[in-house]
Amino acid sequence: LSQIEQKVQQVLDEGKFPLVLGGEHSITAGVIRPFVKKFPNLAILHFDAHADLRDGYDGEHYSHAAALRRVMDNPISTLVSVGIRNISASEIPYLEENLDRIKIHFAKDKEEWNFDEIVAPLKDRPVFITFDLDGFDSSLMQATGTPEPGGLMWQDVMKIISRAGKSCNIVGADVVELAPVPQFHSCDFLAAKLCYKILSHSLL
Repeated sequence: LSQIEQKVQQVLDEGKFPLVLGGEHSITAGVIRPFVKKFPNLAILHFDAHADLRDGYDGEHYSHAAALRRVMDNPISTLVSVGIRNISASEIPYLEENLDRIKIHFAKDKEEWNFDEIVAPLKDRPVFITFDLDGFDSSLMQATGTPEPGGLMWQDVMKIISRAGKSCNIVGADVVELAPVPQFHSCDFLAAKLCYKILSHSLL
């Protein structure tokens, strides 16, 4: 995590846009540190099937299941999570204690979503996007460690990212949890195109 922090810091110091590709979601705990230092009003836009608000998992403080909990250990006032459809009982108390900081848009409510309202808390702020590919519905994204049905479709994601790009300053991103399957390339192309779209809506 310290090595990732240093690399991201170098990219930010050069005035460039850090786009970090994972492995597992635990890397975000290191990636986010330079952004917190540089942007006091930083907000997080989080796409995922899982809330990732556990305080560690199986004895690992920096587990991928604790990715956003470790992010929110920093002085960050706003986390907007989208596509969540799996949250554990142990995460609920932390969520309830931090409702002023954390807004979750559960995938079960997708038909009632207002995309402008989702991005409204991010307006005119520096925003870091952290995108766990299992946020996509498992019909689109099978090449990930914990695929989940009932998730986001491509156009859902594009509507949110495009609105975020117009209303706030996207300053960096990570895309994590791709687990490529040999001879099955659609998920690899989806991940690559997602990166392209994040860059497009952030920088153009």
